[in-house]
Amino acid sequence: MELRKLQRTPDGTYLVTIPKAWAKRAGLGAGSVISYEERQDGRLLLSPKIDEERQPLETMIEASPLVRREIIERYLLGYDIIRIQAKDTITPELRDEARRTTKRLVGLEVLEEDSRRMVIQCLIEPSLLIPEKILRRLEMLSMPMQLDATRAFVDSDLELAKNVTERDEEVDRWYFLMVRLVRAAISDTYLLEKIKVTSVDCLDYRLLASYIETFADYSVTVARNVQKETLIPKGHQILLERAGALINMMYRDAVGAVLSRDMKLVSSTTKRFEESKKLLSQAESTITKAPRPLVNHLVAVLIAMNRMSEISVDISDLTLTR
Repeated sequence: MELRKLQRTPDGTYLVTIPKAWAKRAGLGAGSVISYEERQDGRLLLSPKIDEERQPLETMIEASPLVRREIIERYLLGYDIIRIQAKDTITPELRDEARRTTKRLVGLEVLEEDSRRMVIQCLIEPSLLIPEKILRRLEMLSMPMQLDATRAFVDSDLELAKNVTERDEEVDRWYFLMVRLVRAAISDTYLLEKIKVTSVDCLDYRLLASYIETFADYSVTVARNVQKETLIPKGHQILLERAGALINMMYRDAVGAVLSRDMKLVSSTTKRFEESKKLLSQAESTITKAPRPLVNHLVAVLIAMNRMSEISVDISDLTLTR
C-alpha cells in the first residue's frame, strides 16, 4: 500500500497527488477529467472519466446438442449478446431448443437469425434492477406453490399438481436473473454502487435465492407424488394440512426476516419449526396404516416437507449475519 500526505492550499482546499504510472496507463494528462464516488464504507473511488453507456459483452457458441446449457451458462456469466453459429445450417431441432431456452431467461430475445446463425440479446439493463424486488418476486411465486402442492396431494388433485409444476419454470426464470445480477455486481464496482448494495449483501442474496429455488423444487416433488383417485387417510390429511400451513408461515417469516432484518421473525420461525417437526413425526409414525400403493409417495412427501421446514430455518439464519 502506498501512502501520500494530504496537502492544503491557502484557500483551504485539500489536495493529494495520484501515482504518475497510473495516470499514464489510464491515458491521463494535464486537464484530464477524473470522476470520484464516495463508497458506502467512506472510501473515495477515483476513476478516469468513462462513457456512461456500457459496451455490451458478446460471446459466440457453436450450434450443438449442448446449446441449451451453453445459452444458460453465458446468460449467468453476464453476456449481453449471444451468437449461435453453425458450420452448415442450424437444424430445426436446435433452433427450437434455443428458442425454448431463451423464453426461460428473463430479458433474452432472438433479434436476428438466418440458416447458419442466431443472435440472442439480453435487453435488461442491470443497473435498473433492484435485488430485493427480484427476491420478493421469487417469494411470491414460491410461497403459494407450497400450499397448492400440499392441497393437491391431500385432495389427489392432478390438475392442481400440474399447475404447481408449471409455475416452477417462472421461479427458475427469476432465479437465473438474480444469479446474473449478483455475478455482474460483484465483478463491477460501478454496478454495485448503482444498485446500492454491498458485496456482502450480494453473497446473502445469492444464497437466499438458492434456498428459495430449492424450496420451490421440493414443492414440485410433493406435486409429482399426487396419485389419481387415491384416498389419503383422514388422519394424514389433517396432519399434512396443518404441517403445510406451519411451513408456509415459517417460510414467509424467514424470507421477511432476511429482507427486513427483523429478529422477531427469526424467533417466530424457530418456534414454528418445532411444531412442524412434531406434526411430521406423527405422520411418519402412522405411515404403515396408509394404503400400500400410497406408502412410497407419502414417504417422499414427508421427506420434502421436512426439507422445506429446514430450509426455512436456514433462510432465517441469514438474518444473523446481516
